[in-house]
Amino acid sequence: MEREIVSLIASILLIVILVRVRVDLGVSMLIGAACLALVVGRQVGWTLVEIGRAAIDPDTLLLLARIVTIIALGALAGRLGYLDRFVSGLRKLISDNRFVIALMPAFGGLLPMPGGAMLTAPMVESATGAGDVTPEQKFFVNYWFRHVWEYIWPLYPGIIFAAVLVGRPVRDLSIANLPLTAAAIVGGVFFVLRGVRAGRNEHTREERRRGLVDLSVGIWPFVVVIAGVLVLRLELALVVLAVMLLLIIFEPVKGRDLGQAFKRGAEFQIVTLVIGVAAYQRLLTAAGVVEAVPPFFLGLNMPLLVVICAVPAVIGLITGVTLAFIAVTFPLLLPLMGGADVDLKLVMFAFASGFVGVLLSPVHLCLVLSREYYRADLGRSFRLLILPSLLIMAVATAIVLL
Repeated sequence: MEREIVSLIASILLIVILVRVRVDLGVSMLIGAACLALVVGRQVGWTLVEIGRAAIDPDTLLLLARIVTIIALGALAGRLGYLDRFVSGLRKLISDNRFVIALMPAFGGLLPMPGGAMLTAPMVESATGAGDVTPEQKFFVNYWFRHVWEYIWPLYPGIIFAAVLVGRPVRDLSIANLPLTAAAIVGGVFFVLRGVRAGRNEHTREERRRGLVDLSVGIWPFVVVIAGVLVLRLELALVVLAVMLLLIIFEPVKGRDLGQAFKRGAEFQIVTLVIGVAAYQRLLTAAGVVEAVPPFFLGLNMPLLVVICAVPAVIGLITGVTLAFIAVTFPLLLPLMGGADVDLKLVMFAFASGFVGVLLSPVHLCLVLSREYYRADLGRSFRLLILPSLLIMAVATAIVLL
């Protein structure tokens, strides 16, 4: 077995062990990244330099700024009562509170951004306050339903890049991937959401009318963020800061409240998570591990469908980034998927495999941040993801074999 593959396995096992003995996940990621580089044969000095470069990389700092401001906005909106009005509005319009808590991350999922689950995490927390909902169920709802659109939503860079690489319009790939979104929604509802004890909401016609008002008032800060990023194409962190400034202007915001909001966003666990994930992803590439995985599988002479499934899944699993598995594996797999006359069923199958790997990746930023936010148990959280993920793969496999 190649040294790069051994280093990958060793680093993953080390991270899992450290997390199980309650070492901070971000710190575990940093240690795992160092392990990966050292096992592959890199020097200690080189490893430390690369970790340092990852920590001060402009992309890492920008990502950290985005996440800190998003969490701060959620915390401030909660203190000012906006989250309560948003949740109250939905509750007055929808009887089953389970669908209330699922709609929130689904709404937030229309905004493509790393770590975006943190935008709706406080909303789900607020909506489940009166119910008997476990931290792991909160994690699942917030994490899973945020990602149901990424297979088809044309604003996500992954599907755009995949369409370019295979030489087909985004619309064609979105249509081909539509069963995956359907499977994700059905799987999330059937395997987890229907078992959540979130209570029911009773309301009159007058309460429904007030619910529309509450929803409109409570949702506007988040609508402005989405519109600013998607329509005006402004920088997310700046849009969030502008919205917070509007809140300060229109509401009696105390300095203590503002300070607490940013303190919540810049917690030690959040900062180390962002840096740990960035370092691990950087060393995967710099140490040559990502490039070693596809040839390793291709050299095993496995059946065509197994290769098309396994290669994107592994890259998605070890990077936690949709663009990574597409950029690394699609050029290699394109000849197996029909070349110039590409078979969209096989493209859909590869996309499904890679994205399920991303969903299950221990370095997926939304996963680690959301789990940390709810203080959910790692093992129980992962178990909730398994059956819905298997349903997505079952649907993708059935379509390919038909």
